[in-house]
Amino acid sequence: MGELPRERVTVSRPFSRTGIDFFGPVYVRPGPRRTAVKAYGAIFVCFATKAIHIELVSDLSTDRFIQALRRFMARRGRCAEIFSDNGTNFVGARNRMRDLLQLLKDKDHKEKVDNYCLDEGIKWHFSPPSGPHFGGLWEAAVRSTKFHLQRVIGDTPVSIEDMNTLLTQVESCLNSRPITALSEDPSDLEPLTPAHFLIGASLQALPDLDVTNIPTNRLSKFEAVQRKVQDFWNRWRQEYLSQLQGRIKRWRPPVGIEVGKMVVICDDNLPPMRWKLGRVEQVHPGLDGVVRVVTLRTASGILKRPVEKTCLLPEPAMEPEFYMNSRN
Repeated sequence: MGELPRERVTVSRPFSRTGIDFFGPVYVRPGPRRTAVKAYGAIFVCFATKAIHIELVSDLSTDRFIQALRRFMARRGRCAEIFSDNGTNFVGARNRMRDLLQLLKDKDHKEKVDNYCLDEGIKWHFSPPSGPHFGGLWEAAVRSTKFHLQRVIGDTPVSIEDMNTLLTQVESCLNSRPITALSEDPSDLEPLTPAHFLIGASLQALPDLDVTNIPTNRLSKFEAVQRKVQDFWNRWRQEYLSQLQGRIKRWRPPVGIEVGKMVVICDDNLPPMRWKLGRVEQVHPGLDGVVRVVTLRTASGILKRPVEKTCLLPEPAMEPEFYMNSRN
């Protein structure tokens, strides 16, 4: 396994080194009783903190792309380096992303973007053609987001305000994911999240009703947007937790669960941006010495759960394979 690139291990400000990817199209209505039009999403991924920023782009012209880049840097600060795919990486999605492919391969677009980046002091890196694995960090972070977001949104058109609200709430869900424990203090149940690097604390969502079981035709416009957010949360959270539970190859011993470790407890009834966390108080090995049940201390009390319902947060001292399985 090769070493991590310099951009991944250099201490830097959030979004100083950023990867960019696109998803879409999604369909929005410019106004009441107006025909739905195509729009696209630009996802920015920070190399240092794994924080995510999402911008809505009305079309795939160069000017709109630069405007999205300006909005991003106005709120997150100017980037020192930007990494993106080469246009030919989208050939496999030609039918779905034809316009985006044409934009990324257009010489005038690249020239305008390069000139803008030179004026702003930004260095732009393109992955080589047919080499999407060169963008492993942002590709991994974006893949599941695009997959679930497009299935939640579908082809149903919504207003521009509703789409912006939905994308911003999805962004907050992604930035609330636990990365590792903040400290080794057994009484500290707060994990480190990408939001800590952005606002200095974890993100908290406003309390909201669970509308996932209410028929769509009985929901107001606002409730319909919240339904999409909750559907995305349920889909993406399950995939993220399954990645934390990933098992390494049998030729290496699995990472054991020990007293004092911080875990995420699987709970299907939690609202968006809420993670049930606990510290291992006691392990209960079987006759064969394998731990299958643990006692956990949470903010609400002591719980006993099977190991399959817990997800051990990665730590710097863990095996590299476990960390790689959990890096997204």
